[in-house]
Amino acid sequence: MKVRVIDKPCLFAETVYLLYYYINGIAYTRDYERVNRKFGRYLLEKEDQGLQLAQELDRISAAVTQTLDPHQARLRYFFEKLPGTDEKTCCCLAHTMLVATPLNCTDIDSFAAELLRTFRYMSGIGFKINDMNTMGLVLEPLDPQEEPEPLQVQLERLPCSMEARWEILRVLTEFETYLRELTELLRPVAEQLAAEMQALTERNRAQLAIWEKYFQTHSVDTFQQEMFRASYLFTQEMQPDEVWIALWNFNMVGFWTEWFESGGKTVRIAYLGANLSFEFAAAHQVRPDAETLCAMMRALTGKDKLEILRRCAAEPFSAAQLAASMNLNSGTVSRNVYGLYKLGYLETRGDGERVNYITRPDALERLFRWVLEYVSEQK
Repeated sequence: MKVRVIDKPCLFAETVYLLYYYINGIAYTRDYERVNRKFGRYLLEKEDQGLQLAQELDRISAAVTQTLDPHQARLRYFFEKLPGTDEKTCCCLAHTMLVATPLNCTDIDSFAAELLRTFRYMSGIGFKINDMNTMGLVLEPLDPQEEPEPLQVQLERLPCSMEARWEILRVLTEFETYLRELTELLRPVAEQLAAEMQALTERNRAQLAIWEKYFQTHSVDTFQQEMFRASYLFTQEMQPDEVWIALWNFNMVGFWTEWFESGGKTVRIAYLGANLSFEFAAAHQVRPDAETLCAMMRALTGKDKLEILRRCAAEPFSAAQLAASMNLNSGTVSRNVYGLYKLGYLETRGDGERVNYITRPDALERLFRWVLEYVSEQK
């Protein structure tokens, strides 16, 4: 596989995440510790390189935001966490505008122009909103044979408050106006950030070399499976001509992937959080803490989720087949399938036409083994 490395930071996307953390009072060091607890890892004190990166991000954030007013109305409008979202879906309006991230545009204005072009294209052919997560809206082009669904109806399924849905609708229907305002808000911070990130850019070269070698023999979908036991709900079964990769510093363990055409070639782009490593892969987890175990068990609650697991243990099902056979709303089934898939309780098996899901008994066994270990542990 031909792999292209983009070693310059995408200032637009980096600044969006820096300001999201700043406005919501999130420290990178605290967030890194939270992620480690979630994945059952233990910090290696001062020797942990990931922690050192988080400390550097906190330093840079403080330097470039020292003249900003965190109570400024428009900053809060774009970057304050959307009401009604939980930890898995928490994002802001600026995140929802990153509908397709052109990571090859490192300049803030070229990024904004390409973002607008992509949004216009998606709007022209029609799109459907599959989900909302910490990266923003997960959009998919509408198939030619599909009937378009009103945007208001699609937004009603998002895991956020009615107020948040209304603001997302306003931004999507007046995208160019809001994008122009957002770009101007980002510009002074991005200019300072560019100077502060020189050392980080040098640090990233070694990390990018590791990922370049990996993607020469692995697909992006394989990466998602190995790293997270999770993927986007609707995976396109096709082989790209090239893979482009870049690192995302201020979204340390985030991951974004898109398809696009370039020079007559099909390209898959992958934006990797700079703190991602295979230590985060679910297959290498040690037992999570009690809080995380409870969250993993809560993901199984509800007879619909258990029924999905039961059916997919007998034979592979697509989300659409499950919705039809269970006589349930397709949006509800899609969210349940996605949640089970993210935690590794389901895995995919393509049949050339659609993505099917099968239950992973080993993942369920591992969860209950961890629970048994925890309750049997002597204090």
